[in-house]
Amino acid sequence: MPDQAKKATKNNKKPGKTTKRTKPKKPGTKGAKAIKSSKIINSVNNPQVKEIVKLQKNATYRREVRKFVVEGIHLVVEALKKGIVEAVYLTQTVYKELYESLPTSNDGYFIIKKHVADKVSMTVHNQGIFAVCKMVTQEVDYKHDILLLDRVQDPGNIGTLIRSAASFDFRTVISAPNSVSFYNDKVIRSTQGNFFQINLVREYLIQTINDLKEEGYVIIGTQMHEESKLLPKVRLKDNQKYAVVIGNESKGISPEISMLIDYNVLIPMEEEVESLNAAVAGSILMYEIYEHKL
Repeated sequence: MPDQAKKATKNNKKPGKTTKRTKPKKPGTKGAKAIKSSKIINSVNNPQVKEIVKLQKNATYRREVRKFVVEGIHLVVEALKKGIVEAVYLTQTVYKELYESLPTSNDGYFIIKKHVADKVSMTVHNQGIFAVCKMVTQEVDYKHDILLLDRVQDPGNIGTLIRSAASFDFRTVISAPNSVSFYNDKVIRSTQGNFFQINLVREYLIQTINDLKEEGYVIIGTQMHEESKLLPKVRLKDNQKYAVVIGNESKGISPEISMLIDYNVLIPMEEEVESLNAAVAGSILMYEIYEHKL
């Protein structure tokens, strides 16, 4: 009986129709457009690859052509939102995963092989996605507090200070030309995406500070000397605009800038500790100003 039942079921099928088995699509691949073969880069000797490497490693060249590179999913997406991306380079795997969240046109996308991604990356383990971006001239926001960087050399410190500036409503960071470039890859990665939330201005600080004073700013430094004030004893004002100066990690604020500072503050700490990291000191000071105005 069981065999007869199987036969009857087979014979009841309508002629000419067959049942197809379809493989389920991987998440994120729905509707992904194929990239033209002319936009697939297989070699590390490709001129575009050499250009990316040069932008990553040569600060002078970046300033000349006014371009820079970001890498990693989060930073590339933030750059796309800002509308400053010229081209995106990503592996086939990443393209399939991210297609639905990327702009509909794929004209500016180039597929690169994994070994090419490894060549252009400045990290040991990269995410397989990079973007070449345009440098946009940014203006000083004279309505909010400002951070000034004098000869700061550690990219991690600058990145952390940019993140803190974004956190504590310091809308502009002005860096002297003798500080590390904002567009250094380590600086950009250290900001964790806050890089695009702040006005980043490269300018000589003497003229900048004079301009800020004309705009009504009080200039605060972090130099240690006899006239320095303990931070808890400083009377901050709600309606006052402040510009905080952070100096070189080992040499502090340069003498010509020190002469323009209205007053210096000291952050209380245990006697066994000689000094704070530049990024930590700057972040604490920005927080205190921010917290006082809440």
